[in-house]
Amino acid sequence: MISVKQPTYRSIWKLALPALFGGIVEPVLSLTDLAVVGNIGYDEFNPTNENLSAVAAVGLAGSLISALVWIFAQMKSAISAVVSQAYGAFRMRVMASLIPQMIYFNMIVGVIAMFGTWMASAWIFEHLLSASGAILTDAVAYYDIRVLGFPFTLITFSIFGVFRGIQNTWWAMVISIVGGSLNILLDFIFVLGWWDLVTPMGVEGAALASFIAQMVMFLMTIYFLIFHSKIRLMNTLRINPMFPELLLIAGNLVLRTLTLNIALILTHKFANIYGSVQAATHAVLLNLWLFSAFFLDAFATAANAMAGKFLGAKDKFSMELNLKRNLLLSFSVSCLLAILVMTFDQSIMGLLIDNKSVWEVYPIVLPLFAICLPINAVAFTLDGVFKGMGKAKFLRNVLFISTVGGFLPVLLIGHYYSPGLEIVWWAIIAWMVLRSAIPFFYFRMWIRKYE
Repeated sequence: MISVKQPTYRSIWKLALPALFGGIVEPVLSLTDLAVVGNIGYDEFNPTNENLSAVAAVGLAGSLISALVWIFAQMKSAISAVVSQAYGAFRMRVMASLIPQMIYFNMIVGVIAMFGTWMASAWIFEHLLSASGAILTDAVAYYDIRVLGFPFTLITFSIFGVFRGIQNTWWAMVISIVGGSLNILLDFIFVLGWWDLVTPMGVEGAALASFIAQMVMFLMTIYFLIFHSKIRLMNTLRINPMFPELLLIAGNLVLRTLTLNIALILTHKFANIYGSVQAATHAVLLNLWLFSAFFLDAFATAANAMAGKFLGAKDKFSMELNLKRNLLLSFSVSCLLAILVMTFDQSIMGLLIDNKSVWEVYPIVLPLFAICLPINAVAFTLDGVFKGMGKAKFLRNVLFISTVGGFLPVLLIGHYYSPGLEIVWWAIIAWMVLRSAIPFFYFRMWIRKYE
């Protein structure tokens, strides 16, 4: 066993706190777009229904962007697991050619995904997500601009995984703060217009603001990797021996995340079936849910980085302590978030959307949203631990079981007997309960047998 420092609450916060800002960048971009569009009363989008179509469209397109990032950015978790284990075993020299090869691979995958979805965006929103009319038009307009930055976002997030592997989440925080702040500023300029220099651009302006922010973040990430990381990089045509393992981990995580996003897309599909008010309400709440998910994922990031390091050092005690302390912190923070959401619900919803119809519907679903948060905290922390250990196949199987055995039965049976937005959120709760329970008991069994 290699001697490494045990996980303390201070060391966890040192990784988790910067990761709060590094992890929430994508939902912040979507939430900012949603908030600006939701509060300016865009009658031109749908004169008979105020700004509901624009809100639903941005929420729908933003969720698809997030889905793409989640699906294809799994190289971030894969490279983080490999780098953190090499870091714990003091074998970082083997990373010299692996990291550049990972970057080139992500660029190729990102460009293919960008062009594929860009050409089929109208079909995806109309036939897969049940969008129509003004919602369909606005969703396509927003998505076709926003997706242009996808390859660069993919590379940015993957390099964040490298930073995490060397136990550094500070750089991702700095990059994310700059990107998020720039996005907010540009949202107001492009959406509302700026004097006579910039004409109001509507949803296209919101998408353009996010695209520019993504490009700035990409350039900053490359700068930190080359000039500050002190990681020796080597370009070679010879494939790194660890590259196939990296692809295997990423491949299993892609299948897992694909299943996850199919479930989230189904929630949008059923919400659209229930009407435009329900669709807009769900768009706001699910984007808020995704925001909280990335927020709580900070502790998963800390657990991920430390789990890989302690596994590389073969330190059983520290691996177990890492999970216990991260679970305690993430669960406590999630309970605090739930209390804040229930206490300041009117202020939060008023910030995100100015529509009386939505305000009448969201209180029915909000308690279910709050119940999700502590369950999410447990599930995400365990996800982080197993990702750090490189157990992608297990995580893939857990997601399959949770979706088929929990989410789908509750959603379909509930829709048949009592259709409504509440059923969608009960299905999400059932889904998250299984996603937290199965890994928890498996880890207890695994750690007892670990030598």
